[in-house]
Amino acid sequence: MTASVVTADRSLHARRTLQRPVHLPSWVPAAAGLAVLLILWEVIARTIAADKHIVPTIPNVIDTMVSDGFYATGVSTTLGEAGRGFLWGNIAALAVAALCLLAPPLKGFLTKLALATYCTPTIAIAPLLIVLFSPDNAKVTMAGLSVFFPTLLGALVGLEGAPRTALEFVHVSGGSRLFALTRVRLRAAVPEIAAALSLAAPAAVVGAMIGEYLGGDQGLGVLLVQAQQSLNVARAWAVAIEATAISTVAYLVISMIARRMAYTVTSTEFAVAPSRRAKRGLRQSGLGVVRFVLSVAAVLGAWYLAVVLSGMDNYIAKTPLDVWHYLATGSDAGAHRHLIASGIATTLTDASVGYAAGTITALIAAMLFLNSSLVEGMFLPVVMTIRAVPLVAMTPIVALVCGRGLLTVAVLAGGVTFVPTLVIVLAALRSVPKPATDLLRVYAVGRTRALFTVRLAYAIPALAASARIAIPGSILGAVLVEILVTGDGIGYSVATSIGSSEYVVLWTALAVLTAVTAFIYLLLSRIEAALIERITL
Repeated sequence: MTASVVTADRSLHARRTLQRPVHLPSWVPAAAGLAVLLILWEVIARTIAADKHIVPTIPNVIDTMVSDGFYATGVSTTLGEAGRGFLWGNIAALAVAALCLLAPPLKGFLTKLALATYCTPTIAIAPLLIVLFSPDNAKVTMAGLSVFFPTLLGALVGLEGAPRTALEFVHVSGGSRLFALTRVRLRAAVPEIAAALSLAAPAAVVGAMIGEYLGGDQGLGVLLVQAQQSLNVARAWAVAIEATAISTVAYLVISMIARRMAYTVTSTEFAVAPSRRAKRGLRQSGLGVVRFVLSVAAVLGAWYLAVVLSGMDNYIAKTPLDVWHYLATGSDAGAHRHLIASGIATTLTDASVGYAAGTITALIAAMLFLNSSLVEGMFLPVVMTIRAVPLVAMTPIVALVCGRGLLTVAVLAGGVTFVPTLVIVLAALRSVPKPATDLLRVYAVGRTRALFTVRLAYAIPALAASARIAIPGSILGAVLVEILVTGDGIGYSVATSIGSSEYVVLWTALAVLTAVTAFIYLLLSRIEAALIERITL
């Protein structure tokens, strides 16, 4: 009997062993997803696009890349410009973040000024920077501007999220704000700053390539222009893929360094305590309006002083007074307002198409990833790589494949919207409070019904938060398409004003575009805060 029991136990153990789930390494699904995309690319190149000369085969792209020597000179040029912009842009961002904490009264002005740099598409100010600075300095400046606001935002989130108990201990011990910044806040902000830096690296490459694309004699952007003009489709794809690979490697390397620098949090305290918003009366609302007006006036004053004190040529550099005269008091002010307003309307329409396309695609992808861990493991790493794709590198490729119409606008502007919306919404769909999920389980609510009735409701504030990031990006994509592809909208006004030396048109277009984008950003910030406050009540 003992032998039979032992035999039965062994048989049961064997069955349990056979039924034990197999856990694949994390890289296996990702490799499978990449393989699926490469196979799909090759199939399309050999069937649908075989005679259209728009999608080359993978062997053709590899042969071109190898025969061209992997564009070593262009890579070194672009990396040099992007590296310097990455360095100076991040130093400036960290310095401004520290100044905001050391001198709180300056925070409103500094953040509004930084927001202006974020809301001004780099592709739109590139022609102006090329005129005002040397070609090399213009590219470095564009790379620096591309990384400045994201790093500043990440640094402020991290520095302001330091444990309150530690900050209070420093305060009661007589420690200064500088001591708290260097000994407490900076250490607590390591994860957020590292994440911002990992996103800033691809952005620096994009900024440098935009400068090369619009004016230069070396670099990957120049190679892309030459390939496009000579109708060498394989080379254009090769340059775009190599630029994407460089950005991806930079992103992954900085992310790896960030993980090694991370430390284990031993406190159970929330990093950011929920704010208690008092009911706003007329006095508080009035003070808010006054602060906003003063911040805008400070930004305009900084613009005026920068033009006057820098000694720039008045023919090229324009002040806010010049823009006001062009739009309001000049002899043809009405025609000028119509020109700018029609351009802005076209650009906002293009950006809306891109934002809608990217958001809908992101919501569908988030639902698929939520319901299938296999699909998520296969394609989420590929999706995350999209954030490292230089938009200016893909514009000629997308224009070749999709034409010069609204479809190209939807693809490019939607691509900028897709990744941040997917990441933020997917995290929100998974962060539904446990009591809500327990209630769904008790009532045997299916996954699909739970998704549309409960999870999406909790994801609405996240959708507003993603819009705050994605809509300025979709405007950037729309302006880029207008300059390089469609020849319409405010992007076209920016491009043509340089060729015709109408610099007041250029400065006015940039000022109005920045003001409109900043207004949308601030409006979405208020909507996000209101939604969060309503849910937390």
